[in-house]
Formats: sequence, C-alpha cells, structure tokens
Amino acid sequence: MVIFVTGAVLLGVWQYQSSQQDKQDQVAELVHAKPKAFTDLIGPNDAFPWEQIGRPVTVSGIWMPEETIFIDGMERGSQVGFWAVTPVLVEDTESAVYVVRGWTPEVGSAPPAPRGHVTVTGWLQPSDWTDVADDRKSDNVFPQLDVSDLISRTSYDLYSAYLVRSPVEDNWPASSMPVNDGATDVADVPAPQLPEPEATTGLRNLLYAIEWWLFGVFGIYVWWRYVRDTLRPRDDEDEEDPEKITQDERVPSDA
Repeated sequence: MVIFVTGAVLLGVWQYQSSQQDKQDQVAELVHAKPKAFTDLIGPNDAFPWEQIGRPVTVSGIWMPEETIFIDGMERGSQVGFWAVTPVLVEDTESAVYVVRGWTPEVGSAPPAPRGHVTVTGWLQPSDWTDVADDRKSDNVFPQLDVSDLISRTSYDLYSAYLVRSPVEDNWPASSMPVNDGATDVADVPAPQLPEPEATTGLRNLLYAIEWWLFGVFGIYVWWRYVRDTLRPRDDEDEEDPEKITQDERVPSDA
C-alpha cells in the first residue's frame, strides 16, 4: 500500500508539473510571437487592453530625449539601479508612449537619450501603480512608471501603456528591427508582466494529476477498511444463532 500510494502521489506530481510546463511553454511562445503594430492594439484615448499584456509590439515614431525619466529601485540580479525611459512620439499621432530602453546602475552614468526616428519592438505593459509617493517633484526620477502621474509632467498626450524594449535575439522578428544607438548602452530589461496562457492549457495533464491523487486517496481508504475489518472482534463466532436455538428447543426429546 505504501508503494502504491507513493507511486500515485509521484505520478500526480509529474502530471501537475507537465501542466505547468505547458503553460510556461505557451507564455514563452506568446512573448516571442510575431510583433503586432502598437497602434492596432491601442488608441491614444483607449483603456489598456489587458488581454494583450506582455505581447510584443512594434512602434514607429520620434524619440523625445528631453522627456527622458528614470525609474528608481529596479533590480537586476543582485544590483539595484534605474530604468532609463524615453518616450516616442508615435507616428501619425499626437500622442507618445514611454519606452523602457534598459537598465543602468546610476543616473549619472546612463547613456545619452537617443534622438531621431526609430522603429522599436517591445513588450506591451500596463501603467504601474503603487502606494509609493514621489517625494522629489523637481527631478526626473520616479518610484514607478505611472502614466497618470506623468501626464501632468509632460506636454504630450500619453497612451495608457508603456513598452519594455526587447533584446535582439536570433530567430525572432525583433532581431530585424532597427535599434537606436542610444538604447544599446543599457542592460536589457525583461517584461515585468507576461501574457496569460489560455485557461485550457495544460488542463488534461492537470486532470490526470488529480486522477492519480484520487487513486492514492482511494487506496488509503481501502487499506483502512481492510485493517478495520481484520482487527474487529467477530462476536458471531462466540455466540450461537438465536434462531437455531429456538428451532432446537421446539424438537421434542426422545425421552
């Protein structure tokens, strides 16, 4: 019984891990899918499309270096530094979207903000919001990338989203996208929020896992019943059948 239950538990864990791996594989596939046009997913006055979170998009426009900001408290491994963020005035619009160009250990050592026209690929992210207040209103360092807070500090209309510039990787469409020189001297930043896998992804393996665990529970129940029945005193062996006694009493004696 111990071997059976242990096997059922381990097989259930294996199936559960397989279901989680399926979800991770789908997320990785979505993160590295063919980028869509930024303006096809969101308009200047649209709310953030939550079903598109973490999806790769491509935006074309003009860098606005004078609007560059830095986000404090950003970790990279064991180091804590800053995100270097510069908005792009989106082509054929009067609205801008902030682009996280990368990570830098110090504001003073950050590379100059890029200039000119650019086509950049990045992961679509919603506006950050925390309860951390910005105590330094006069500088360009912020505790989070909150679009609603930045609207009052810029002369441009802003999209309700921002992009995290994607790194140049082999065998991915972003590799063919031109990257401005001003974005190459900062460390790559992973997407803070990834796309959600479909609800049915890995469902079959998850059901198999539950099935194996139920087998284990059933095995324990059968073992418990067997032990209970084996150890229970059998009183009917020590007493005669009352019906038989009654019948014997009705038979007259030979005497």
